[in-house]
Amino acid sequence: MTTKVKNHLPKNWKKKAITALMSLFLVAAFAAAVTSVVTNLASAQAEEGSECPLSVELHFPKTAVPVCYDTTTKQVVFTIENGINIDVSGLVLNVVGLEQAVSIEDNTVIKKIATYNGRIDYDSKTAGPIRLIKMTPKIIVNENELICIAQAITIGKVLPCV
Repeated sequence: MTTKVKNHLPKNWKKKAITALMSLFLVAAFAAAVTSVVTNLASAQAEEGSECPLSVELHFPKTAVPVCYDTTTKQVVFTIENGINIDVSGLVLNVVGLEQAVSIEDNTVIKKIATYNGRIDYDSKTAGPIRLIKMTPKIIVNENELICIAQAITIGKVLPCV
């Protein structure tokens, strides 16, 4: 004897369309994904074209020799002063020698109205005598580190330390 199993599913269960609630979830997920992509692209574009919002008043003090080269320790010795606007989170130092250029990052924080005495390693035997030193300040704005290229300071003549 064969018994037939009756299908207990409702008649409208076999519809192939999506419900209004499912379509609402799909639209919301798509909108969230598009918003996320657009926001990431916009913030990347803003960082790429960003300039320093504040004036960084980095300068050499009024001393006879603010930058010199110590031949015994093979280091560039320098003194710079920060202004009153913002703390400097570090420096990018570009030392241009006769043979090659060297780029060094110094992550020492220079507070407002402070003087910083720094030393960086530089071997004049491999890179040649120093022709130019460019010090570019780095600042932190809204948790983003900005390198203020337009506010870099340079010095062309670097004498030996006495």
